[in-house]
Amino acid sequence: MARRLARREFLRVGGLAGLGAALAACKPEIVVETVVKEVEKVVKETVVVEGEVQVVEKVITVMPETEEVEITPQDVTLTVLTIWGGTRVPLMDDMIARFQEKYPWITVEHVLVPGGERLQKIQTGIAGGTPDDVVMVGQGEIPMFATRRALVPVDDYMQAYGVDPNAYYDTSFRLSQWQDVTYQLPNVLSTYHYFYNVDLFEEAGLDPDTPPDTWDDLITMSKELTTWDGGFIDHLGYSFYHGLPNRADFLQTLVSAGGEFYSEDAREAVFNSEVGVQSLEILLNAMNDIYGSVDDYQAWGAIQGSLDISNPFIAGTLASGHRGVWDIFFIESADTDLNYRVALLPRPAGGTSRFVGDVPGGGNWGYAIPAGAKSVEDSWRLVEWLCHEPTAAGWFMQQQGRPSPLKAVNEDPFYYEEFPHTWPDVVKALETYAYIPLSPASAEIGSVLTQALEEAALGVTGAKDALDWAAAESQALLDEAWGDIW
Repeated sequence: MARRLARREFLRVGGLAGLGAALAACKPEIVVETVVKEVEKVVKETVVVEGEVQVVEKVITVMPETEEVEITPQDVTLTVLTIWGGTRVPLMDDMIARFQEKYPWITVEHVLVPGGERLQKIQTGIAGGTPDDVVMVGQGEIPMFATRRALVPVDDYMQAYGVDPNAYYDTSFRLSQWQDVTYQLPNVLSTYHYFYNVDLFEEAGLDPDTPPDTWDDLITMSKELTTWDGGFIDHLGYSFYHGLPNRADFLQTLVSAGGEFYSEDAREAVFNSEVGVQSLEILLNAMNDIYGSVDDYQAWGAIQGSLDISNPFIAGTLASGHRGVWDIFFIESADTDLNYRVALLPRPAGGTSRFVGDVPGGGNWGYAIPAGAKSVEDSWRLVEWLCHEPTAAGWFMQQQGRPSPLKAVNEDPFYYEEFPHTWPDVVKALETYAYIPLSPASAEIGSVLTQALEEAALGVTGAKDALDWAAAESQALLDEAWGDIW
């Protein structure tokens, strides 16, 4: 496991370090606060509906200029909802403790929920008027929340507290916005990579210094890395992100081939283009060549389960795979001697390797303030701490060997010292981040795409028919969602 930085050691990071100065460890009697008031007003707009010009009324929120006033801080308890369980609980505890040292009138309770329950708990809390004060929100969910006025815009708070959007990677910050309004700050930047076992490469006679560059390379190497025992796969040479080719694999191959998922305004689904069909066919051909058949892969997976192997790559029964950068933290936390490296994901012939998440326009995790939070100003302080303060936001990523959405953090020598075999390629991947615009139907479209790709992988339908169906369903979802907004 990589060493943790001392509480103030990370202050050497330039640019943002000044924000780390702690307040005196006592509750001040008076502080100067920046007050931001939301004002609603009704405006009239002219729209065209089915060829007819109509005048409609629309309620908008006006954010006036901020003003500084002297106030007396009031003791408050905030709840922050996350899915950061397991080995990341101590990291959250550490950051919260240091936040409370800086803001002694604020007590923070960490509400930990399983990933599958997170979204429902957020929605239920907002609907019932009792939300958690800060919530972990995926960037792909922002349009849904924003169009329902369920999140507090933070642009004025950013300006008042000196949070510069340019401190973040452009794609990462753009995905925190909807209609040019910022509803969340990112605290995670997830890269996706080709992970491979150096020892298994060498045993197969492959050069670990030359990982596969194209899909043709990957297929050839993966077949050499796959071993069989009695008609069953013993060691699997390569695994797609979700086992069978699915969203993350398709999106990565599509953008690497120069294809688009949405139109630029995210109003049209265009992933069933010729490039899209070719991208899916690449994946299906690779699946059949590497796995032998879906049945062979599923039989191998069943064996892993019977051996109680939850992570075949760490266990050494998987030689390589499309995996997320967070696996570095899991590998280091497992206290294993696994000899591994990461590289850019394979590219289609003639394309350029790029990475993207596994949900269309899904982006990464960040923190937002739900409507109805009991103390918005204090909630903002916590968001800023978890997403912008280098000794917290940057430190949290450093401990996991993961890149931060804050550019300055990733320049720190710590990464190169502690993760010499992975960090150079993580930085290289950051330069290939593909932007897919957010749409108000991203979550639903992700489910549709999952179904189509699964049917194609199982041979229920062909690549073109699967994508044509998914595009038609996605277009209907887009038309409905955009229609509800305008």
